Amino acid sequence: MRNLTPNPYFNKAIIREQDMFFGRADLLRKLYETVANRQSASIVGPRGIGKSSLLWQASLAESQARFSSKLQRHIFVFFDLREYLTKTSDDFFSSISKAMNVQCARAGLTVSVKGQGGDAFSELLDVIEDQGYFPVLLLDSFDQITLNKHFDSTFFEFLRAHGSMGQVSYITASRRPLAEVCHSEIVTSPFFNIFYNYMLEAFAQEEAWALITTPAERVGMPFSEAEARAILKLAGPNPYLLQRVCYILYEQKQKLDYEEADVKFLGKWAYKELSVVFQKIWEELSEEHQTQLLDEAQQKGKQERALPELSEGALFRQFVRKTCQAGLFTMTYEELDQALDKLGDLKALGQTNLRLMNIVSQRFDGDIAPSETQRGLRIREVLTEAFENLKGTGTRLNEAPDWLYYNILHFHYFRHQLKNEQIQRRLGLTSIRQFYRMRNKALDALLNQIFDMESKMENY
Repeated sequence: MRNLTPNPYFNKAIIREQDMFFGRADLLRKLYETVANRQSASIVGPRGIGKSSLLWQASLAESQARFSSKLQRHIFVFFDLREYLTKTSDDFFSSISKAMNVQCARAGLTVSVKGQGGDAFSELLDVIEDQGYFPVLLLDSFDQITLNKHFDSTFFEFLRAHGSMGQVSYITASRRPLAEVCHSEIVTSPFFNIFYNYMLEAFAQEEAWALITTPAERVGMPFSEAEARAILKLAGPNPYLLQRVCYILYEQKQKLDYEEADVKFLGKWAYKELSVVFQKIWEELSEEHQTQLLDEAQQKGKQERALPELSEGALFRQFVRKTCQAGLFTMTYEELDQALDKLGDLKALGQTNLRLMNIVSQRFDGDIAPSETQRGLRIREVLTEAFENLKGTGTRLNEAPDWLYYNILHFHYFRHQLKNEQIQRRLGLTSIRQFYRMRNKALDALLNQIFDMESKMENY
């Protein structure tokens, strides 16, 4: 067993080191330039894209010194609002004032405020301004406040007034633009007009690669190239998902003393841990985005994706397929019978719900979405493969018991389209009723073969 080394991918462990901040340098420069001009900014992006990490990084003196020379007298205050969906404006002013006092003390400022609530906040801003400093409030999960009816139009007008007077800058993080995630009473608030909006996007491949490889290298347990490529394939360019898959691999390599991980097991471990996160992400998406992701989850090789931070990761694509295709796994032999009747009409076959099978979607690697005819062709290939798995032993004989299901499907769908009575006589069945029973069993056997193929298909 190796000596256990602290996992370098644990939560904030990566972003606390200023020279290990991946892929956000340009955006940091823009944010610092914005607050240097005493303006405000709104960071927008889905869950896991790195909004909290970006705000935390922006709060670090090392980052400020690295990316801007204009911030020596700025006081950055990071404040997490995730618990504020039910709190009040008094809670906000009390907590934010305390956080500001802490940062002022670290900067060597003398602050003494006697008021409470909004009055205390205003007085604190005056004191900071009088001493030649400027506060920047980094407000994570700010949409928790805009959705909270305890925070009314008066509250937001109050914040806007201080921002407009040049006493404070706000950098907020939210999953959608603030004006889109607010309760009905503040929809028209002018507060939302004071922000420069910045979309936080997925990592470029070189940025994702750096996040995967650098931390492990620094602690002397580097990932192999094959492992790094597997991580990128599983997680895609989403920073949080990358970090979590890296964390899982690092833990398993230490505990099980792997020289190199088994990618199949890595995918299973990671999917199990991340499925709850995927569910939360899915529930927060609009219906339009859910529809786009379902389409993209079916297009393995599609290059242009509307939501690459999610759909380029094999794990999330697997989640989308499982979430949206539950009906496939309750498919009846009657439905399969209807699909088999369309074997000669590829376009019609491509319209059946068999098109949703993962094993079908995996057979497309092109950049262009397949046509219904192309889908029909791939479905027929899968059906034929499942059919061939029903072969008996030795030479096929019409009346051989272990060839019965194969022969029924052979004569009825795949090679011929004989009438039921003809098939009954060829196979030596005693009655047409017995034929129908055996045909249903044959369809069940074929359906089970398809399900087995689907379950064995690696989603990673």
